[in-house]
Parts: sequence; C-alpha cells; structure tokens
Amino acid sequence: MRNRHDLLLGLALAGLTLAGPGCSHNEEVEENEVKMSLEEVPPAVREGLLREANGASITSVEKEDEHGRVVYEADVQSGGKYREIKVGPDGKPVSHEHD
Repeated sequence: MRNRHDLLLGLALAGLTLAGPGCSHNEEVEENEVKMSLEEVPPAVREGLLREANGASITSVEKEDEHGRVVYEADVQSGGKYREIKVGPDGKPVSHEHD
C-alpha cells in the first residue's frame, strides 16, 4: 500500500513539474484580462462595440492588455456564427476575427 501511495505521489508531482511552465504562461495571459459587462465599459468603448457588432448579440466583454495597449474584446453572435471584435479605449476598431 505504501509503495502505491509513493508511486501516485511521484506521478502527481511529475505531472505538476511538467505542466508548470505551460500553466504559468496561461495564468499570465489571464492576468491581463478582466471580464466586464457591457454596462461597465466606458461610454466610448460601449458605443464602439455596439457599432462594430452591427446589431449582433454581444455575449461577453473583456478588457485586455495587449502588448502594452489596453483593448476591449467582445464575443459577438449572429445567425449561429461567432466573431470577435476589439476596440481601443476610444471606441475605434482594433481588429475583427471570425470563427
């Protein structure tokens, strides 16, 4: 029983060691993102997101630090298709990505 416990503990520690570098990178990415509601973003950002969504449903909004720049990213759904839009703090488009 003791050998089995030691083996399981060793495997668990090995898994954490191997996953560690990959996990820390993901945590860094998420630290740069803040989930927000559409009502919480500044008025210029809200107007820009709504304009770029063009009537489509905005399903989520995140404030991100992207290469030292603040951007607001929204996931948008329309007609069963999803896309991502990004605007700067001034509400002007940064990029569009379609799924």
